Amino acid sequence: MVAFLEEMLLKEKFTLVFISHDRYFINTIATRTIEIDDFKIRSFQGGYENYLTAKEQLMLGMQKQHDNLLKFLKGEEEWLRRGVKARLKRNEGRKQRVFELRESAKKNPSLIHKMKLELEREKHNFNGDKSLNKQKMLFELEHICKTLGNKNLIKSFSARILQKDRIAIVGKNGAGKSTLLKMLMQQLPIDSGVLKVGDFKIGYFDQQREMLDENKNILETFCPQGGDRVDVCGKNMHVFGYLKNFLFPKDGLYKKIGILSGGEKNRVALALLFTKKIECLIMDEPTNDLDIPTINILEEYIKSFEGAVIFVSHDRYFVDKMANKLYVFKGNGIIEESYQTYSEYLDIEKEIKELENITQNPDSDDDKKQKNKEQKSVKLSYKEQKAYESLPQQIESIEDEIAQIKQCLGNPECYQKIGLLELSQKLTQKEKEVDMLIDELLEIEEKIENINKN
Repeated sequence: MVAFLEEMLLKEKFTLVFISHDRYFINTIATRTIEIDDFKIRSFQGGYENYLTAKEQLMLGMQKQHDNLLKFLKGEEEWLRRGVKARLKRNEGRKQRVFELRESAKKNPSLIHKMKLELEREKHNFNGDKSLNKQKMLFELEHICKTLGNKNLIKSFSARILQKDRIAIVGKNGAGKSTLLKMLMQQLPIDSGVLKVGDFKIGYFDQQREMLDENKNILETFCPQGGDRVDVCGKNMHVFGYLKNFLFPKDGLYKKIGILSGGEKNRVALALLFTKKIECLIMDEPTNDLDIPTINILEEYIKSFEGAVIFVSHDRYFVDKMANKLYVFKGNGIIEESYQTYSEYLDIEKEIKELENITQNPDSDDDKKQKNKEQKSVKLSYKEQKAYESLPQQIESIEDEIAQIKQCLGNPECYQKIGLLELSQKLTQKEKEVDMLIDELLEIEEKIENINKN
């Protein structure tokens, strides 16, 4: 569905403003990316990849400014230590500026560190553990089947899920993805086949967030017995410090779960999940309602998790980064196991469909229209005949102009006199003109060739 939407939007010429957490969608569709962060609005040209590159340049620029600030502040601090004559207004002003510089120097590192951390989270590519030896077997499925109503969801599916597997379950809505998760957790029985489950603990994140009590506040949710410490993957942490990683301010920890937004509830549920002692994470649409910084945090925690991760998601970027195996629901109960990235899998599926269409319909609608057009056009029109005679001279004339512009661009005296910007714009315009004329000439020559054949 997302791929269809992308294709449709790319064909249109209207102005589009959209909000999205789908990073591939942003990268494909956006020509400009606007970021709202820390009460500031920043605009970046291009899609998501360009945004990351520009953000990194911004961070490096801020780091350089900060280094220069510290160098200047060091000199001012030495002046301040030598003492100032308090009665002299100019010196009082300089003293005040030193204090302001101190505050600025204190704020900059935290901002730079925050940006650097987010970029590192985003740019860190998935590097799964390829070693399968001595891994604990968690699930073994042998020819399992499941039907709901008259719909065949799973038909004779067999698989083994090991301790460090990262499995994404993908496919259309209603295909049976969540049903498979519930069968693995033994919340739904299988109709036939064999499902073997090892001895281990499962942590489950679902779209309904059933693990949360809406009458409790955030602090009570994490410390039900009181206190202010939580255990996270074997590390004992202060609850405020831990929840800060999930973008919760200290004064927000006393809010009731019931008044939180959907995204905030998801953040609480995910943070709570990582405090449990579990060997397998099962997640149903974990990135729904999450913004990109929170998704980056989730990805970081999943990468550091020692056990297996099984999740349902439509977020292609998230699946590509997190999964080392796919269970693809093809429809009619068929589940295909794949070790490609989701993007590669979708690209190959698209190519296969295109080849099937070509095989079934050797002559596409466009080909038929072109053939009919060629059959009807048995001779050149008056306008085409005139163009065929004049186009070679026009093309030659513009190519001479292009050569002159390029010669001027190689001569400092020439381009300084006219201006580099003006010359570059003129060169681009002339190259477009000559390309259009060449295309027109080739079309006429092709038509003449067809006429001669007939």
